[in-house]
Amino acid sequence: MDKRFNRIAMLFSTLFLVMLVFAVAAFFYGLNLGSKKVEAKYAHLTETDESPVDYAYLQQDLASFYVTVYAPYREFQLAWNEALRKIANREVSNVASLYKEIEGQASKKAEDAASYNLQHAGMLGQAQQSYIRSLNQFEKVAASLQKRDAAATYDDIQKALQNNESYISAVSQALTGQDLFYRSMYEWGVSIDPNIPTEIDKNVSQNLSVWSTYPLLVKNEIIASYLLEKKIFADYLPQDLVSSIDMFIHSGQAETMNITTVEGIISLLANTSAVRPGDYNLNRNKLYLDEFLPQIPFFYPNVD
Repeated sequence: MDKRFNRIAMLFSTLFLVMLVFAVAAFFYGLNLGSKKVEAKYAHLTETDESPVDYAYLQQDLASFYVTVYAPYREFQLAWNEALRKIANREVSNVASLYKEIEGQASKKAEDAASYNLQHAGMLGQAQQSYIRSLNQFEKVAASLQKRDAAATYDDIQKALQNNESYISAVSQALTGQDLFYRSMYEWGVSIDPNIPTEIDKNVSQNLSVWSTYPLLVKNEIIASYLLEKKIFADYLPQDLVSSIDMFIHSGQAETMNITTVEGIISLLANTSAVRPGDYNLNRNKLYLDEFLPQIPFFYPNVD
């Protein structure tokens, strides 16, 4: 009787182990298959321009990038930040449900951003890839957040994000895409307007007298580079921070407070949470009416 029982037990144990092996194998097969599908989905965007430095940036490409890549990404970014705001204000009863919706948005916006191939357009092609990678990573983050306690607080979410590799990568890719976009606009300006310098000091420790001589396209590129370096993923756009800096100088506050560097103003603005989305639009008529800019919606009031 015991021998028969032992044989049956061994048989069930063996079957269980075999099933476990097949289950694990199936899981990794599915994971690998999913990754290959994603790679295949965006395969047409993986080939970069061999000589992006020599590319002549065109108004048409900048506008196409804005409409097909940047605008979908911006919509997602605002939705992501709005979700965090709702959680912070305890307006959400079920965090998992909210991030299920965010996951779907990330996937949809990644498809939108890949709908038009810009791989011929120098840094714009690289920026397109960065934004798509960011959205793919945000999709993973949203999926992981769904598994947390339904009553997770804002602090819980923030702690989870700090150690989430997908989130860190998503932010880095987003800021890289942003920097490449603003560098492309700067290169476009240099190729058309002789008043835009071909060499600039991108260090924010520079004196305000130097900063004030730069056109807006140059200032935007300096700040986009700074945001990437400091990994600042904010609601506001580079031109919003630029306009806050310029208004601080224009109003005489920098002189009154004896602040002589761009970095000094940024530190003060950051510490007081003084920069908000739309600050550029508020200050445009006063500071930037004569600026040479590409015909892109976010450079004009009440559009973005």
